[in-house]
Amino acid sequence: MHVLILMDLDGTLTDPYDGISRSIVHALAGLGVPEPPVSVLRSFIGPPLQDSFAALGLDGAAAADAIALYRDRFGRLGLYENSLYDGIPEVLDALCGAGHQLAVATSKPTPFAERIVQHLGIAESFGFVAGATLDGTRRHKADVITLALEHLGVPAGEAVMVGDRAQDIVGAQAHGMRSIGVRWGYAEDGELERAGADAVVSTPAELTRAVSLVTA
Repeated sequence: MHVLILMDLDGTLTDPYDGISRSIVHALAGLGVPEPPVSVLRSFIGPPLQDSFAALGLDGAAAADAIALYRDRFGRLGLYENSLYDGIPEVLDALCGAGHQLAVATSKPTPFAERIVQHLGIAESFGFVAGATLDGTRRHKADVITLALEHLGVPAGEAVMVGDRAQDIVGAQAHGMRSIGVRWGYAEDGELERAGADAVVSTPAELTRAVSLVTA
């Protein structure tokens, strides 16, 4: 069965830790906020940026200032401090070769996501890049998935979400979609299973078989 595979970006296709963490530290320093521990910096990878800053107690004008400072550095430097996980180019080729349609579905703003996939040389694998809006009105994964499905004209029953965080799994469930969690990203132990992923894989090489199993 050929399906649409929606793939998360950060923590699934790419390891963005350096670019994201350095941009967070830059933003917080600009507001006089001390650098948080690594565990907090890691928690920023996956959820919408607005939500992560709010979890640090920044909201309203402070959150807006933090996001502006973050994006200033990220747009100049951070998006290039990023790398593909080993095995990703090969699995993208395998999935496309099997006849599946691929798209990116990320809570990162679309302009940044498009630049990243171009920079890393994987843009041609994807028919569409669905991301958040810069103003945050579309940022949660369920809304990003809605955009991708509507743009590509594919019903949810013919699509699978692949991602490394609970937000990816919950976003898929909001559409009645199947989902595959990946363990090489930034999920805590057991996070993907607790969220209810239909399958969980440990390496990119396992993805092709997992797609076949969850769509059988």
